Amino acid sequence: MSEQDWVLHVDLDQFIAAVEIARRPELRGRPVVVGGTGDPTQRAVVATASYEAREFGVHSGMPLRLARRRCPDAVFLPSDAPAYEEVSAHVMDVLRELPVVVEVIGWDEAFLGARTDDPEALADTVRRVVKGETGLESSVGIGDNNLRAKLATGFAKPAGVYRLTRENWVEVMAG
Repeated sequence: MSEQDWVLHVDLDQFIAAVEIARRPELRGRPVVVGGTGDPTQRAVVATASYEAREFGVHSGMPLRLARRRCPDAVFLPSDAPAYEEVSAHVMDVLRELPVVVEVIGWDEAFLGARTDDPEALADTVRRVVKGETGLESSVGIGDNNLRAKLATGFAKPAGVYRLTRENWVEVMAG
């Protein structure tokens, strides 16, 4: 296979919850909900929920009160934007050390532009380096443009790699 241009979309899995769990390892495997001041009796919304909390139907943007009703055993934590910004900056610095062009599109995601004959190997390298340098899991979508790369990431979650291109677009997306 010859080298060609690829877009990789890197999305850090359950980013805000993952940062909080890294700071409090005893929460690993437990349902964690982050939002507002962390008080589910206050008027605020969920910033993110761990995969364990998502199993109870808790999701971003949901009122904390409803999240508590759906998952009463969840650990509720306050949002800490400076901590997320710091971790995000570190992740983006790690990505910039790779042989790619980095376009940051949020705390927890970036597009990478690369010329390679094996985008899956590059995606695996990205995931391995991010995990090794930051402890965070990521999912990587591969595409022939930004849209397909970002959509592919949804198929890669959690902690995987998926390729979506013109060639498999109808097969994957038609249904």
